Amino acid sequence: MRRLLLIVSFALLSACGFHLRGMTDLPPWLNSVAIIIQNAHSDLGGFLKDQLQAYNIAVVDEPTRAKYWIIIEQDSYRQEITNVSSSTVPRQYLLIYDVQYSLTEAKGKVIAPSSHIMITRQVTINNDRILGSDAEEALRKNEMRRDAAQQILNRLSQIKNRYNRISGNP
Repeated sequence: MRRLLLIVSFALLSACGFHLRGMTDLPPWLNSVAIIIQNAHSDLGGFLKDQLQAYNIAVVDEPTRAKYWIIIEQDSYRQEITNVSSSTVPRQYLLIYDVQYSLTEAKGKVIAPSSHIMITRQVTINNDRILGSDAEEALRKNEMRRDAAQQILNRLSQIKNRYNRISGNP
């Protein structure tokens, strides 16, 4: 009885589209990609490259040799104060990471139009340990870049069926 219940549970979870975090079903036609970043100071490209290579997708440094381009049009951080002390010193703030990207064929056809991702993290300021607060912020920014790269891949996996029907790819 337990075994049957377990099998039914897995069948229901897989039928509703459930998958483990980080397990994205990328389309087979997305096999050669160049990452083009408008902001030369962005670290997002490294995280995106690592995740694409983990799916055995060739990431090409020269855009003319790639079939598809992931274009990071904009990525930036901003802070919003969310909590102040009684002496009006900021105690907490919201760190916001905005990313705008698109996917195009090397020939210029837009596959995924410009899309926007916003990731937020709460950061607490400890005035007794300023260096610790800076390290925490740097750690949060790395987490946010990693999450943004994963969200880009998740969204690319969602467009595969629509693009397959339009282009005739398998």
